[in-house]
Amino acid sequence: MAKTTLDIKYEYDFILIGISCHEKEYRLSWALNQSLHFELERRKDMQIELKKQSEPLSYPFFEYDDVENYRKYYLISNKCTGGMLLPEQKQADFLLMIKGTIRPPEKISIIKAIKEIQLVLTAFEINPEQLKSRENLLF
Repeated sequence: MAKTTLDIKYEYDFILIGISCHEKEYRLSWALNQSLHFELERRKDMQIELKKQSEPLSYPFFEYDDVENYRKYYLISNKCTGGMLLPEQKQADFLLMIKGTIRPPEKISIIKAIKEIQLVLTAFEINPEQLKSRENLLF
């Protein structure tokens, strides 16, 4: 009997910003709220099951729904005690995911504003299409 496989191509239609910051997730969330006028709120931790791990890994997760601009912002920790969400992005302690339409000048101003936060060491855009572990970002 012939074997049939299903190839699924996911669309990664979001902007991903890596943030390097040695503070706790709640302090960064508060700083982003103050600086960018967000309303990030803590949600249930994001659970990821990796093949290598026997138990799912738990990553702190914050969400802000910007109804006026039809955008959603997610702040996700890239690190937990069991491993990294995106192992190929070791320099990113946190990930800011932006879903919705955003113009390039707005994106640049958001990255610039994040870099100006005193707690943040640096911020940079990440292309999700080039990540090996990009499927960890699908939720």
